[in-house]
Amino acid sequence: MQSDLDIICVKLDSHIGNLSNFYATGLLTQSNALGNEMKKQALFSFTEVIEEDVRYAKIALELDGFVSLVVKFLDSTEEGIRIEVTKAVSIIAGLIPGKNALLCGGIIAPLVRVIESLKSSEMSKQYATRCLMKAAENSDNSWAVSAHGGVTALLKICKNGTKYGSELVALACGVLKNVAGVEEIRRFMVEEGAIFDLVELAKCKDEASQIFSLDLLQSMAFWDESVRRIIFKKGGVRVLVKILDPRSLISTKMRAFALIAVANTFISSENSIDLLLNICFMDHILYFLRHGEASVKELALKASFWLCGIAEEAKKAMGEAGFLPVLLKFLNSKSMLVLPKNQKRFMQSEENIGFLLRLLNPENTNSTNKKMLLSILKSLMSNHTARKKLTSSGYLRSIEVLAEYELPDAKNIVKKLSTFNRFRSMITRFLNHHHL
Repeated sequence: MQSDLDIICVKLDSHIGNLSNFYATGLLTQSNALGNEMKKQALFSFTEVIEEDVRYAKIALELDGFVSLVVKFLDSTEEGIRIEVTKAVSIIAGLIPGKNALLCGGIIAPLVRVIESLKSSEMSKQYATRCLMKAAENSDNSWAVSAHGGVTALLKICKNGTKYGSELVALACGVLKNVAGVEEIRRFMVEEGAIFDLVELAKCKDEASQIFSLDLLQSMAFWDESVRRIIFKKGGVRVLVKILDPRSLISTKMRAFALIAVANTFISSENSIDLLLNICFMDHILYFLRHGEASVKELALKASFWLCGIAEEAKKAMGEAGFLPVLLKFLNSKSMLVLPKNQKRFMQSEENIGFLLRLLNPENTNSTNKKMLLSILKSLMSNHTARKKLTSSGYLRSIEVLAEYELPDAKNIVKKLSTFNRFRSMITRFLNHHHL
């Protein structure tokens, strides 16, 4: 039974391959004789076959003159043909040999012409842009895209983004993101007013267009400090922070994206901190630490950490805004530090235990925070490294003072450390005696 099925599958596979070869060969040999409707139907049938299984595209690629023919079809004035051929080449470009063959056949220029043409439908523009995005994955091809006017054509789509569907805008941003890795092309984009246009696109109501425009801005800013400054000047960061406003009707996904964009790209210098403080960024972070969903809350924690590392001014502002009690509650979460893996991760940084102990200075911490901090420290006492670091840190006296105030967790910590030190002394004496 199984062998019969295998034979049938092989025959079907061969039949579909023959169909692919038939349609491709028919187009090659009869293209001049076929009318537009027949060409469109042949292209439709060919695309249907290779869409089912892209392996059959390889059969067509082996035929002499096939690539030249499909490249020629891209300049057809018949929109039906243009849609089918752009769809076909977008599929073929998904194969490395197919993409290479199309590039060698000079496909970039006609693809750009499809995108530029006022007569091209949005669908053919989408397929052409998708193919161009695959081609522009290589920096050498980025130059070809730019040389044939592709960057300018794609920027026009972004500038008029509200006139197009979000899929075409997304694809245009994707190609531009690929080519923006080349410094000269990135500068050209800036000179052409891309920053302003993308910031304006980010203000639209379509969430997908917002995300892709902001992603492109973030990518451009990542490579270049001067671009970051222009984005600040053109209001890009204000758009991101506005998205974070808890009062705005924005999805969690969009808020998370905006928070990542600000944290990864724009919390980078003291110059950026002044603006972020002035446009309520810190207030929004504090809100999400208190009330945000889990995913947004985690990102808000990361943003808080990065803010602390930039400037003393940011630390001071965070203290005045009331960040410390909120952050301490996170640290006090039993779900975090009772786990051995989390304890080990916490202890990997020399600064963590020191920071915790400095906060426990009896003169600097109120009674509520003392209890939180001692609870955290107590949860770490099952970790050998934590006990060792605390013993040698010079802060042990602070814990002893707190124990004298009859704080249970402080007394428990001192007791555990005392036991630990006695045991360590016994081992040391034993080893010294054995050595002698």
